[in-house]
Order: sequence, then C-alpha cells, then structure tokens
Amino acid sequence: MNILQNIPIILFILLTIGCGKVRLTQISKSTEALQLTEKQKNIIHPKLKLIQDVLDDYDFEKRQIESDLREYRTMTQDRQLYRYDGGLSTAQRQRRLSNVRIKVRKFLTHRNVLLKEIGKLLQEITNELTDEQRIVFNELKLPELEIPRSLRRDPTADFRYIPSNPLGIR
Repeated sequence: MNILQNIPIILFILLTIGCGKVRLTQISKSTEALQLTEKQKNIIHPKLKLIQDVLDDYDFEKRQIESDLREYRTMTQDRQLYRYDGGLSTAQRQRRLSNVRIKVRKFLTHRNVLLKEIGKLLQEITNELTDEQRIVFNELKLPELEIPRSLRRDPTADFRYIPSNPLGIR
C-alpha cells in the first residue's frame, strides 16, 4: 500500500529529471517542482529572491573584474610605447598592475563570503522541506559562482614543461 501512495511522487521526480534541470532560482518552476505549501512559500520565496540578488551582484562584479583583467593584459602587451608617445611609465604600469591584483584578490575573497552565504540560505531552505521535497531539491540545479575564465588554473599547464625523456632519445 505504501508503494502505491508514492507512485505519483516517483513519477513526478522522473518527469522533472526527464525535462532537464530546473534552476532553483526560477521561483515559479522550482515552487512547482517542489510542490511547496503556502506556508513553505512564505518562508522559502524570500530566501530564493535573496539568492538571486546575490547571484546578480556577483555577475556584475564578475563583469567588472573581467574588464579590469582585459585592461591588465593590454597594459602588459603595450611595452613598445614609450612614455612620451602616450605609453605609461614603468612606475605607472606597476601601480596599475598592482591595483588590478588587489581587485582580483578582493573579488576572490568576496566570492568565498558569498558562497558561504548561499550555502547558509540553502541549508535554511532544506530545513523547511519534507523528505520527499528534499529528494526533488537535490535534483534541482543549484546556483554556482563561476570564476572568470582568465582566473582559472589551466589544467594542461603542468604538461608544458616536461623535461626530455631519456627513454625516447636514441
């Protein structure tokens, strides 16, 4: 008898999985997927909106830091211009480069703070859910704070400096 009662829930989960992942911050779709009660909606919706605000702020900061990094790369490549031709002096270039480094460090530190804040909000949301809703919640696409591509470590960087292999030499 217990299995027959859970069939609609299981079917719903399978349909949700089959239709692609619903993002948690899509409030109407995630509410429908989780089948929230009115009481749960009143508690969870403000937290979802807060998560969406954090994601929007992070995206803005990410675009700013990407712009600063493009400027950084441009400055490192304009070594041909002398100060009298419109280029930067060595001191000016060093000052700007150190400013960009400071901004990047602040950005990454702030990203860690935002990750903790989102994690705390997600924990508060899961505390309000029932066991069946938690199963569906784990299937939802949770928010991510991606690091800009230019700040990510290159996974192939270790292979660039492989010394000569004595076994391959004849």
